[in-house]
Amino acid sequence: FSAAATTIVSGSLAERCRLEAYFIYSVYLSTFVYPVVVHWVWSGTGWLSSTYVDEEGNRYLSKNGMIDFAGSGVVHMVSAIASFLQDVYRC
Repeated sequence: FSAAATTIVSGSLAERCRLEAYFIYSVYLSTFVYPVVVHWVWSGTGWLSSTYVDEEGNRYLSKNGMIDFAGSGVVHMVSAIASFLQDVYRC
């Protein structure tokens, strides 16, 4: 899934960025950004998870959290935000 998140953004980076910058971006997104977001959603202790409950029994996101069907939500959310940021800041 991490590789899918980086390749989806390659469409928005095509011909707008140097190859070296794309390699650096791919390593950074796959190593640091994607695993953190995946933990937030897929882990039972992640603050975006639908199963997260704190010590007092309260849910962070009221009655529902994020339910990700087959991982596509996280992949496309990370890719969309990364694409938007690269368009705003131009690599």
